[in-house]
Amino acid sequence: MEYDYTALAANPDGYLNWALGQVGAALSLRTESDTEASWIDAATHLTTSFPDPMVRARFATSCTLRQLLVFAHDEHLAVRLSCIDNPFIIDRDVQVALCEDADPTVANTLLDNVEPCMEACQALLHHPEPRIRARLASHRRSRVLLTALSHDEDRRVRDLAVQAIHTQDLLLNNTSGRITQNQ
Repeated sequence: MEYDYTALAANPDGYLNWALGQVGAALSLRTESDTEASWIDAATHLTTSFPDPMVRARFATSCTLRQLLVFAHDEHLAVRLSCIDNPFIIDRDVQVALCEDADPTVANTLLDNVEPCMEACQALLHHPEPRIRARLASHRRSRVLLTALSHDEDRRVRDLAVQAIHTQDLLLNNTSGRITQNQ
């Protein structure tokens, strides 16, 4: 794969056009190959190893799930953050990978944009940043998760989890009281 940095640097759209051309060339391998897996692997490799991280970030917003799993571990923060805008963010493995990211910005952004699955929340239970764990302490979370948070090493996280459990109990009692009164 030949990449002419000087020619493409003169035209910002040239990076994306060049990359799309490379992906198109990889897709054309589909008709030449006996197995579909080889052209998928070629397309995945081309998009996820593109030299410009801003182009990779752009790809990450609308790529396939296989590519997204690779982008979730990209070395560049902008690429990992762009994964959150991809519709495949609902995938458990992608969410867990992003929740295990060393940079707290990734987990914070994920929580701003997505309601994480249980496995992702469990990964966040071990996040080194207390404010990330504190964001999990909501009455909308599962009782198992809140119970784990109520034993957190950080006092603020523990207090928030206990308060969320208390709120759940109040909501449950109010709801069951209304059901009994209506019957």
